Amino acid sequence: MQTEYKVDTAAEKAPLPALPPASPPKKRIRRAIIAQRFICAICATVALTVLTMSAVQKIDEILTRGVINYLSDELLSINGESSPTLGDRISYIAFGSPILPDKEIFETSNTVSLPRIYYIPKEKIADDIFSEKEEYENKVFDLYAFDYSKVPAGAYPIIPTDLAANSETDIKNETTYSLDINEIAKDAKLLEAVPITDEPLVLIVHTHGTESFAEVDAPFYNDKINYPRSEDVSKNIVAVGKVIADELNRAGIPTIHCEIMHDKDSYINAYERSAESIKKYLKKYPSIKYVFDVHRDSLIRSDLTKLKPVTLHDGEPCAQVMMIVGSNEKGATLYDWLSNLVLAEAIQQNLFEDATGVARQIYLRGATYNQQHAKHGILVEVGSCGNTLSEAKNAAHAFASAFAKVIK
Repeated sequence: MQTEYKVDTAAEKAPLPALPPASPPKKRIRRAIIAQRFICAICATVALTVLTMSAVQKIDEILTRGVINYLSDELLSINGESSPTLGDRISYIAFGSPILPDKEIFETSNTVSLPRIYYIPKEKIADDIFSEKEEYENKVFDLYAFDYSKVPAGAYPIIPTDLAANSETDIKNETTYSLDINEIAKDAKLLEAVPITDEPLVLIVHTHGTESFAEVDAPFYNDKINYPRSEDVSKNIVAVGKVIADELNRAGIPTIHCEIMHDKDSYINAYERSAESIKKYLKKYPSIKYVFDVHRDSLIRSDLTKLKPVTLHDGEPCAQVMMIVGSNEKGATLYDWLSNLVLAEAIQQNLFEDATGVARQIYLRGATYNQQHAKHGILVEVGSCGNTLSEAKNAAHAFASAFAKVIK
């Protein structure tokens, strides 16, 4: 860049200090300008020579990539350790830094090597950001889009919806108890790690084990399609509980999975039968401190439309999870339900941190749901009858990971 100098006439008339006669100020400036122009001319000549030689050898590549893109890549990017760019050569001339990052040069040279600059055109960065954002937005659109024309006569729609909690302290309180959720959240953050041995620590049961899910890409249901019950443990909620158990065991948390479908013979007495199973396991393994009763929710409007609580987790469709904590409001004794609420809040905090959008609000209710039998117990609703099995399994991974962080 050429500098324009403005002459101060008043200062010009003032007497100047004595200077060496061989180098007056104007001559120094003139020489500096000539030197700058000479260096620029050399740089331009070198650049033109390099480009000309490259052009002869890579004319096809230049035509394919375009002249502008080729020039920017060749001049401003690193082409490999054995092929220094023009920037490397100029750096070496100007600052004495090595052309190549040779180990011997670095060990023996007293010069300071400048950091390399990897040039990525801003247009490419913008394109990549736009592409990722567009891909994500398309996934979200596809996730919640619904075409009512695909619902035949006599069938009812399954509508994807977002039921995520507004915050990690978002709790639906059905009881008459007053809660200081901020204090509960503080207690949840202070939970200490649990000593882990080879003895079972967690039990997973299914009071309503026959609860199943919708078929993939089925936007509707009726009496014959997407029936919400199945005795196939590879397709119903038992398969989701297996994912949680496997995930916890892989994390080093000894977990037992009870695959009994306690509602198989009678839905009405299912909680009585699951209570019997829980007591048997606790008697056999007194080391069990956590019991999760894993269900899938049933969200059906008055017009028989089913709701499918869903989000994206790790870029894939994922069912949303709701934890239900029972209280002693309806008469249960010797039941520390507040400690269960603190545990649920701790899991919720980890879900918010690692699996945004997966957690629904925590639900505090008056009944105990067998949670009074163990030291800690939570009823976990993984998705709804409108979700697919793969969406529920994705949510199961997220829940298990969040709980493992609380324990460890």
